[in-house]
Amino acid sequence: MLQLSEILLSGALLSLAIGAVILTSLIVNPRIWLNDYPEPIRQVAPPLTSNEKRQQYVFMVPFLLAFLLVPYFSTRAFAQAGDVSFLSAYAHAFLVLNIANLFDAVVIDWLFLSLMKPRFAIIPEAWGYFGLMDARWQVRNYLKGVVLCAVLAAPIALAATLI
Repeated sequence: MLQLSEILLSGALLSLAIGAVILTSLIVNPRIWLNDYPEPIRQVAPPLTSNEKRQQYVFMVPFLLAFLLVPYFSTRAFAQAGDVSFLSAYAHAFLVLNIANLFDAVVIDWLFLSLMKPRFAIIPEAWGYFGLMDARWQVRNYLKGVVLCAVLAAPIALAATLI
C-alpha cells in the first residue's frame, strides 16, 4: 500500500532540491536554460557560449543527482518496509518525481517566471515573446515532464526493489 505521507515528504524534498538548483542557476546565468524556451526565442537569441555550456553541466549534475537519488532512496525505504511489488514501487517513484514536475511547472515556470517575471531570471531576448509561453505551452511542458517521470520511475523502482 502506498504511503501518501512518505510520497509527499519525498516530493517536497525533491522539489526544494531542484528549486534551489534552478533558482541558483537563474541567478548565475538564465541563458543556460535557453534550450527550454520556445523555438522563436531560441532563433533570435545568440547561441550558448562554451562557458555557458560548461555552466549547464555544472548545474545539471546536482539537478540530475537529486532527480535520481531522492526518489530512489524514498522508493527503497518504501520497498524495504514490507513486501512491495514492482508496480507499487513504480507508483511510489512516479508520484515522487511527478510532485517535483508539478512544482517546476506551477511554482517555477508559471508563478515565478511567467507571472512575476523577475528581470534577473529572464533572458533578454524573451521579453517580447511572453505570449508564446502561455498556459497551453506550460501544460504541454508539464505533460512532457509526466512522460519523463514515467520513464525514470521504472529504473528507479527496479533498482529500489532489487538492491
